[in-house]
Amino acid sequence: MFKKVLIANRGEIAVRIARTLREMRIGSIAVYSDVDRTALHVRMSDEAYPIGPAPATESYLRIDRLIDTAKKSGADAIHPGYGFLSENPDFAEACEKAGIVFIGPPSSAMRAMGSKPAARARMASAGVPIVPGGPAGSIDEATATARAIDTQ
Repeated sequence: MFKKVLIANRGEIAVRIARTLREMRIGSIAVYSDVDRTALHVRMSDEAYPIGPAPATESYLRIDRLIDTAKKSGADAIHPGYGFLSENPDFAEACEKAGIVFIGPPSSAMRAMGSKPAARARMASAGVPIVPGGPAGSIDEATATARAIDTQ
């Protein structure tokens, strides 16, 4: 079980994660930009660390700052919440390389499943039933696909 989890997000999702961590008796670590200093997720967490100016590109999207903060704070894991870096394989990989658990899919899974057509092909080759269809470049192409599905 984890002792401390860094929440790499803000707002309602960060509040929910902090609340759940408290119920699980796991320490919560908030991060915040300059404008989020007094936000609810910061006040609810056991620890809080600044990660940069207001623009997300200079704070919540800075993988280096999040990893550095996780290391400095002694976090065992990082929960990305949703949005921001939650589906970024580079972030998951940076956590893996730093020896910090990424609470989410591994970077390899994100990369393998990041392209819908590639993911469908991979699942089909593994024998997973796939709903017929796929991307269409035009109305005529979509109509032809729909007719083909209807005759199966």
